[in-house]
Amino acid sequence: MHAALATAIRIIPHPCKPHHGGIQVNALPPISHYRSTPVIKERGAALIITLLILLIMTLLGITAITTSSLQEKMAGNMRDQYMAQQAGDSIIRDAESWIRNLSTRPIPTCTPSSAERVWDYSCADILNIENQNDAWWAANGYAANVGNTYVNQNPRYVDEHLQRVTISSLGETPVIYRHYYRATGWSVGASDYARGLFQSVFSRRKDEFPNP
Repeated sequence: MHAALATAIRIIPHPCKPHHGGIQVNALPPISHYRSTPVIKERGAALIITLLILLIMTLLGITAITTSSLQEKMAGNMRDQYMAQQAGDSIIRDAESWIRNLSTRPIPTCTPSSAERVWDYSCADILNIENQNDAWWAANGYAANVGNTYVNQNPRYVDEHLQRVTISSLGETPVIYRHYYRATGWSVGASDYARGLFQSVFSRRKDEFPNP
């Protein structure tokens, strides 16, 4: 009996006169004073937020990589086009120089020799020159004297005679003509994907040929 009471009561000395055996018994506070804190159930909110942040960071990383790759391709294409343009401009100058340096006025034909290299403007191949393929340019176009090692194929050109215009005064002898020519240059860039077709029109007087 005493052992059972020891777990439920607290024995303290009291200055008053002892009652019934010399001890006074004080009861413990009501059981309602010892309320336990309720347990909050975890619902995984922190895990969900972490996964969302990881997903956003992953999407941002993929976007950055894709953008960087696209910009690199755009820069490569621009460089390719720029190289094709530079090669085309260079070959046009060679085509003009060929006519200006001839000592004898060339006779235009549809099968020009390598010595003259001047086509007649009415030839079928020249009328369709913008649609000619690589094989045609390799067979009929003329490359520069100095090869271009920065492009995939050396640029080529053809010259064609457009017309003859009288520039001397009426009755003047000898009659002086001005011959108009068109140079067409074909070029590619560092790859065959960038292609260029360039043209220029220039003229030379008949009496400017040493042997007209």
